[in-house]
Amino acid sequence: MEWSGKMNADLESLGSPLRDLEREFKEKIEPYRSDLWRYCRTLTRSPWDAEDLVQDTLLRAFSLLPKLYQPIESKAYLFRIATNRWIDQRRKQERIEMREDMEENNAAGEFDYQLLENLEHLVHILTPVQYVSIILTDAFLYKGKEVAQIIGTTEASVHAHVSRARKSLRKYSPVSNAKSGTSASVDSLQADPVIATMLEGFRSKDPERIASVLHEEIQTEIVHSGLEIGLEETKRHSLEDWYQIVQDQQAIIGEYRLRLLWGAPVIVELEEKEDGKRYLNNLHRIEIEDGLVISWRFYCFSWDLMKQAAEELDVKLNAAYFYHLY
Repeated sequence: MEWSGKMNADLESLGSPLRDLEREFKEKIEPYRSDLWRYCRTLTRSPWDAEDLVQDTLLRAFSLLPKLYQPIESKAYLFRIATNRWIDQRRKQERIEMREDMEENNAAGEFDYQLLENLEHLVHILTPVQYVSIILTDAFLYKGKEVAQIIGTTEASVHAHVSRARKSLRKYSPVSNAKSGTSASVDSLQADPVIATMLEGFRSKDPERIASVLHEEIQTEIVHSGLEIGLEETKRHSLEDWYQIVQDQQAIIGEYRLRLLWGAPVIVELEEKEDGKRYLNNLHRIEIEDGLVISWRFYCFSWDLMKQAAEELDVKLNAAYFYHLY
């Protein structure tokens, strides 16, 4: 079936009430949003993967609500969904057979620092449930009963998973203090013509120049906020909104960097203000096909990711153009 570029009229009528419900849902879970992101960051060991897992979790959590007929505790509900989604991903990626090994529980404490230093090793030698159990118990300090509620198992099973994980940790020598996943290089790279055009469009505040390298059927995702299908939708909404914002800003700086932000090539959009300091406006990730941008994702609504990116880049976050509530 050929994609028409427009939502079916019957489905389109559902959009407005669903957006209102989604806004109410996000406001209700807002107190737990940063905790969820930190948990997903710990599970995935990558800010980009954490952001994807958070988004997947929120979409799943929202879609399941009509099927629930019982009271739920919001934080445990979100953590449980994130846990299940991550376990599903691990199963698909590595075809891990879930193992249950009832063992005597040991006390936490001395393992906390070593645990965080050795996540990269543990994720390869533990089952997903064991990995999640020790993360929640030793890093996030949840009780066995709380962990059991989050991952959907028994308290005794949680103790067994944690015991197994701790024994594995004892046998492993601590890793070096080098940060994993950070960049060895912060140099701007020579961009290809498409990226160079986008950068020039950012710097000159010219939405038409940016649009000139976008595919007619581009998918533009404003992570956690919206999705636009097609060039005209992107021009009418995201590019128009961006143009209105940057008119009041000082010099816009666009940089394309590789291995700067946790292994991913990104366009970093910054404002250089009169005080001479740089402020992070946005992060852009694009896919190019046949000389045009076919996919464009940007992260200005990803609060925790943006905060960590600003720290990594050693710049300030441009809070005047950033919103925590979506």
